[in-house]
Amino acid sequence: MEPIQPQPQPTPAIQSSIPETGPHMLNEKPKPNYFMRLFAGRLNRQNYIIGSTFFVLVPIICFMIVLFNILLSPNAFAMPYLDPNNPSAIITPQVSVISLLETPANKLWSALGIIFFILSIPYVFSLQIRRLHDLNLNGWFWLVNFGSFLPLYSMFSQRTLLAKPDAFFWISEVVGLIASFFSFYVSLWPGTNGQNKYGDKPAAKTRFLADILVIQ
Repeated sequence: MEPIQPQPQPTPAIQSSIPETGPHMLNEKPKPNYFMRLFAGRLNRQNYIIGSTFFVLVPIICFMIVLFNILLSPNAFAMPYLDPNNPSAIITPQVSVISLLETPANKLWSALGIIFFILSIPYVFSLQIRRLHDLNLNGWFWLVNFGSFLPLYSMFSQRTLLAKPDAFFWISEVVGLIASFFSFYVSLWPGTNGQNKYGDKPAAKTRFLADILVIQ
């Protein structure tokens, strides 16, 4: 009778002290801060138009309300009248624009318009830069927009409106025309089809917080 051979005992499994999420956490990149995310990635033309309209329209509405309040003020178009105590004297009401602006309602709407305008500046640059990225262009091309103001500067720099246009005038007109066409191109031209060096193609939908304000 053959002797009974001892059966090998199974080696107990070694419990790893590393949590399951450990290896995944090592491969994850730290999330960029809000400022970096605001100027990174791409933005489709739909969100660009919606965002630009919102950030420009709100301050204009505030200032238009102030203008209507001034026009509807009874003192806005006060007419001269005869002095009751001296019929030969004419009294001209002295109404200044400053006094009309200093009403409580106009102060409130003016402050709201100025505050919103200041807060919207980084978002306007963000929309412009990310839209340029969608066209596979460097974000610094947003400087081309300043060319649109060059014709105005050239016009007001003339001594008189009837002065003969000089070379600077015609150069500024050409630069302004190029800048205007560039603005239409940025607003209306479709972005890169597929991935480019600035990221994946943006989704064809509008999420105001995620796509325009970059709050994710």
